[in-house]
Amino acid sequence: MFERLWPRRVGPAEPLAAALFDHHRTGRPRRVRALRADGVSFVIETEEYFTLGGTLAELDAIALERCRGRVLDVGAGTGRHALALQARGLEVVAIDVSPICVALCAERGVRDVREADVMKLDSDAAMGRFDTIFFGMQTIGVAGGVAPLGTLLRRLANLLRPGGGLLVDSSALREAWNGEADDTSPSRGEIVLSMRYRGWRGDPFPWLYLAESDLAEVAAEAGFGMETLGRVEGGEYLALLRPARGI
Repeated sequence: MFERLWPRRVGPAEPLAAALFDHHRTGRPRRVRALRADGVSFVIETEEYFTLGGTLAELDAIALERCRGRVLDVGAGTGRHALALQARGLEVVAIDVSPICVALCAERGVRDVREADVMKLDSDAAMGRFDTIFFGMQTIGVAGGVAPLGTLLRRLANLLRPGGGLLVDSSALREAWNGEADDTSPSRGEIVLSMRYRGWRGDPFPWLYLAESDLAEVAAEAGFGMETLGRVEGGEYLALLRPARGI
């Protein structure tokens, strides 16, 4: 009762991470409430984090097929992509900012999982370089804004081996931010979210949604070419970004 009145403040990712861990341990799906700073709220279901089925199944299948060589799985969550790639014989390094998710991935059998923030990785990172950097389930949104995304892409270019690339899925923002429905600029996709689960209230964090044309523009400015690999009903798409010099 008192936890509901005075929720425990935790890091931005921890309410979802705790729900995923509870789902894993009990086998029962959980629900996380997500709240935008402008008052729009929605529910995140944990079920899809444990399967390669669901609304993004088609994009997941394409992405897993296009992964090659040494793979960095960003925002691994439950490890569902990392486990599928391991089963195909690929070398995978899974990272997540949440220590709960890192523990969950390890418990589920991900061989190399590390607590790390992709926004802080650079060419001197101890984990080395990769042929594929994979952002599943719209994890590229962690950039939080158009300008930070450009900075992130330029930094990640230094983590790619020759010929390597980034696999990214995203979508345009479905509901206008602050009610500005006529705003079609890339910055329209920059929002602020917070999550709640049981007695945990996560700190607010920025998130980014980008339409295909907007991602292509940001990628080009950062020195990347973009190829759209697939789309699904609802607006999500999967893109391959490669440094222009390697295209």
